Amino acid sequence: MIDTKEKIRLVAEKLFFEQGIANVRLQQIADDAGISVGNLAYHYKNKEAIVKVVYDHLFEEFQQILGSYLQFPDLRDFDQQFELLYHFFARNTFYVNNVWEIERSYPEIKENWHSFNQKITLQIRKRLDYNQKRGILMPEPYKGTYDLLSRGIWITLNYWIPQQMLQGGKLSFGGYRKALWNHVLPYLTDIGKKEYEQLILAVH
Repeated sequence: MIDTKEKIRLVAEKLFFEQGIANVRLQQIADDAGISVGNLAYHYKNKEAIVKVVYDHLFEEFQQILGSYLQFPDLRDFDQQFELLYHFFARNTFYVNNVWEIERSYPEIKENWHSFNQKITLQIRKRLDYNQKRGILMPEPYKGTYDLLSRGIWITLNYWIPQQMLQGGKLSFGGYRKALWNHVLPYLTDIGKKEYEQLILAVH
């Protein structure tokens, strides 16, 4: 059974997703959590404190995903992170509807979110370099190609789920995964294609 503070956080996430942070009042959070406003205030002094704990939880999860970097010495490392991030974003859809509110009104959260974006993009870029050195990916056809590729992968990681939701499409890891691998496939060498077929396609 979850405690009251955790229940408040979960209710707030749901309301922030449905209505946006700016439109949610403490009374709504209290009502949906089945508690009084006074009880809510006992745990969180204001809405800003609730927003902070919601995003702190988000960042804790994200930090764990960053810690999974290079657990596999092959293309499975990409695949593992794709799966971890799919479940992360599918669980935390509230953040999608609140990007601009965070940008405008919560500078500390904005800074942390940008920092995580940079870290994950850097990890993707390092994976590309690592696999190029292994002969799995071809050399960059033009300078900066893999910088753009890593950015494109991150955009898909971040926004495939909200785009599906906006268009009424089906959410599935299979579709997410396919969209991500389609960024990488054109750059695989013959050796890379064999590894992809053996380690990625063969197990899904």
